Amino acid sequence: MSLYTSLEDTTKLRKLILENPELPLLIFVGEEAWSDNFLYELAEVNSASIKALTVYGDYYVDEEEFEEKIADEMNNDEEYKNLSDEDFDKAVKNKIANEEFENAIVIYVG
Repeated sequence: MSLYTSLEDTTKLRKLILENPELPLLIFVGEEAWSDNFLYELAEVNSASIKALTVYGDYYVDEEEFEEKIADEMNNDEEYKNLSDEDFDKAVKNKIANEEFENAIVIYVG
Protein backbone atom coordinates (compact mmCIF):
# COMPACT_ATOMS: atom_id res chain seq x y z
CA MET A 1 0.00 0.00 0.00
CA SER A 2 1.26 3.45 -0.86
CA LEU A 3 0.18 6.38 1.30
CA TYR A 4 -0.98 9.55 -0.41
CA THR A 5 0.87 12.71 0.51
CA SER A 6 0.39 16.20 -0.83
CA LEU A 7 4.10 16.82 -0.49
CA GLU A 8 5.31 14.23 -3.02
CA ASP A 9 8.90 15.36 -2.93
CA THR A 10 10.08 16.23 0.56
CA THR A 11 13.59 17.05 -0.68
CA LYS A 12 13.02 20.82 -0.50
CA LEU A 13 11.64 20.70 3.04
CA ARG A 14 14.40 18.40 4.27
CA LYS A 15 17.01 20.68 2.69
CA LEU A 16 15.47 23.78 4.35
CA ILE A 17 15.55 22.09 7.76
CA LEU A 18 19.04 20.59 7.41
CA GLU A 19 20.58 23.82 6.10
CA ASN A 20 18.82 25.98 8.71
CA PRO A 21 18.58 23.95 11.92
CA GLU A 22 18.55 27.11 14.04
CA LEU A 23 15.33 28.43 12.46
CA PRO A 24 11.96 27.77 14.05
CA LEU A 25 9.45 25.73 12.05
CA LEU A 26 6.06 27.42 11.75
CA ILE A 27 3.05 25.71 10.21
CA PHE A 28 0.12 27.86 9.13
CA VAL A 29 -3.17 26.09 8.47
CA GLY A 30 -6.00 27.59 6.44
CA GLU A 31 -9.63 27.11 7.43
CA GLU A 32 -10.22 24.83 4.43
CA ALA A 33 -7.69 22.35 5.86
CA TRP A 34 -10.25 20.89 8.28
CA SER A 35 -13.77 19.72 7.44
CA ASP A 36 -14.88 19.30 11.09
CA ASN A 37 -15.64 15.59 10.45
CA PHE A 38 -12.56 14.13 12.17
CA LEU A 39 -10.11 15.28 14.83
CA TYR A 40 -7.22 15.14 12.35
CA GLU A 41 -7.31 15.18 8.57
CA LEU A 42 -4.76 15.02 5.78
CA ALA A 43 -4.49 18.41 4.09
CA GLU A 44 -2.63 19.80 1.10
CA VAL A 45 0.74 21.44 1.70
CA ASN A 46 0.82 24.62 -0.40
CA SER A 47 4.41 25.71 0.16
CA ALA A 48 7.48 25.50 2.35
CA SER A 49 10.03 28.32 2.40
CA ILE A 50 12.09 30.59 4.60
CA LYS A 51 10.27 33.82 5.37
CA ALA A 52 11.04 36.85 7.49
CA LEU A 53 8.12 37.39 9.89
CA THR A 54 7.08 39.65 12.71
CA VAL A 55 4.09 39.65 15.03
CA TYR A 56 1.27 42.10 14.35
CA GLY A 57 -1.38 41.89 17.05
CA ASP A 58 -1.80 38.14 17.53
CA TYR A 59 -0.66 37.17 14.03
CA TYR A 60 2.58 36.48 12.21
CA VAL A 61 2.95 38.61 9.08
CA ASP A 62 5.67 39.06 6.48
CA GLU A 63 7.13 42.46 5.62
CA GLU A 64 4.70 43.15 2.78
CA GLU A 65 1.62 42.39 4.88
CA PHE A 66 3.09 44.32 7.83
CA GLU A 67 3.61 47.35 5.60
CA GLU A 68 -0.02 47.17 4.44
CA LYS A 69 -1.29 46.92 8.04
CA ILE A 70 0.86 49.83 9.22
CA ALA A 71 -0.14 51.96 6.22
CA ASP A 72 -3.82 51.25 6.94
CA GLU A 73 -3.33 52.19 10.60
CA MET A 74 -1.45 55.37 9.75
CA ASN A 75 -3.98 56.30 7.08
CA ASN A 76 -6.61 56.54 9.83
CA ASP A 77 -4.35 58.60 12.12
CA GLU A 78 -4.85 62.39 12.13
CA GLU A 79 -1.10 62.91 12.45
CA TYR A 80 -0.55 61.62 8.90
CA LYS A 81 -3.69 62.92 7.14
CA ASN A 82 -2.09 66.00 5.58
CA LEU A 83 1.11 64.38 4.33
CA SER A 84 1.85 64.08 0.64
CA ASP A 85 1.89 60.54 -0.74
CA GLU A 86 5.69 60.66 -0.83
CA ASP A 87 5.99 61.82 2.78
CA PHE A 88 3.38 59.30 3.90
CA ASP A 89 5.32 56.48 2.20
CA LYS A 90 8.51 57.65 3.94
CA ALA A 91 6.75 57.68 7.31
CA VAL A 92 5.49 54.13 6.71
CA LYS A 93 9.00 52.98 5.71
CA ASN A 94 10.43 54.57 8.89
CA LYS A 95 7.97 52.66 11.07
CA ILE A 96 8.74 49.41 9.28
CA ALA A 97 12.50 49.98 9.56
CA ASN A 98 12.18 49.88 13.36
CA GLU A 99 10.38 46.52 13.35
CA GLU A 100 12.30 43.30 13.96
CA PHE A 101 11.69 40.45 11.55
CA GLU A 102 12.85 36.90 12.25
CA ASN A 103 13.48 34.19 9.71
CA ALA A 104 11.56 30.94 10.05
CA ILE A 105 10.87 27.88 7.97
CA VAL A 106 7.21 28.36 7.08
CA ILE A 107 4.84 25.68 5.83
CA TYR A 108 1.40 26.68 4.54
CA VAL A 109 -1.27 23.96 4.71
CA GLY A 110 -4.78 24.05 3.34
